[in-house]
Amino acid sequence: MVSIIGAGPVGNYLASQLSSKGEKVNVYEEHSKIGVPVACTGILTSYLSDFVKVSEDYIVNKINETHVYSPNGNFVKLRLKKNFIVDRTLFDSHFAEVAKSEGAKYHNNHKFVSMKNSVLKFQNGNKIKSDVIVGADGPNSLVARSAGIFGDRKFVVGHQARVKLKKKIDSNVVEFFLGEGNYIGWLVPEDDKVVRLGVASHQGTDEHFKDLIKKRNGKILGWQSGAIPVYDPKLKIEKDNTFLVGDAATQVKATTYGGIIPGMNAANALRDRILEGNSYTKGVKKGIGKSLKTHLLVRNIMNKFSENDYNDLIELCGNDSVKKLIYEHDREYPIKLLMSLAIKEPRFLKFLRCF
Repeated sequence: MVSIIGAGPVGNYLASQLSSKGEKVNVYEEHSKIGVPVACTGILTSYLSDFVKVSEDYIVNKINETHVYSPNGNFVKLRLKKNFIVDRTLFDSHFAEVAKSEGAKYHNNHKFVSMKNSVLKFQNGNKIKSDVIVGADGPNSLVARSAGIFGDRKFVVGHQARVKLKKKIDSNVVEFFLGEGNYIGWLVPEDDKVVRLGVASHQGTDEHFKDLIKKRNGKILGWQSGAIPVYDPKLKIEKDNTFLVGDAATQVKATTYGGIIPGMNAANALRDRILEGNSYTKGVKKGIGKSLKTHLLVRNIMNKFSENDYNDLIELCGNDSVKKLIYEHDREYPIKLLMSLAIKEPRFLKFLRCF
């Protein structure tokens, strides 16, 4: 029996993958409703279709362009392959229903507390013995702590709000804002008035958000904030019969802080470990781990950028040949993009001094 702690998108995806192959799967969710509370921007690249059948049931908007702003206020317009803006509550519950249809059993109101000798203990008093235990329970994973593999992980703080803007915008455009100190801000439109406005940084997130909402003024409808793990390639993601996946394993892109696609990719490696006995750690390192390490490398370089560096970066990205490369090589897997940029536009190499 496989016990998955956490009914987020990655846990639900893994549950459906295992159940469809005949595995007995139980998913334990601490909240009474799957997908609540929301703590994610909910913007997904077209690579989502590599893992699941994309459904209009949970899509609230589609975008095909981004504007990326430098600290001096200049911005570059970049075409995107189709990106999906999803309702995270509907998104999570949809894939829970898919997993249920494959035979997975769900148990809400089951907050995981601890485990010992493969026996899981929940806050409601229930105790369950399991052959395989999967921690898909987010960045502060209690499964990781209980198994002794939480490690010395790092986090950034993310503040996001749903905002009704005072002025209409182009709902096909997502905006990103770059700045010193590991700062990134975003505006993700649900429609031409309601957006998800957010910031992430190691420090000063409150001030960053105040500055951003001055630029995109509106009424706050609700908050959707949370901690974001920084990918750690050295983190131990398995011990005996316990495995970590998704945010619980810090499998998040360090550049944009998106984790759903990388998490699903890692879930495939874990599926193969459970069904076929392949090494999960090696599967991740040979697969999505390479891309995550590249995102981390880029983030570590950008963390040392000055405002002038960011201004120069955006100016370089305005080159038509660079725009074409960025469109052709999606941000999800940046290795080919970086190699192509270095060849096509050698001036990008000057940023390596920040390595």
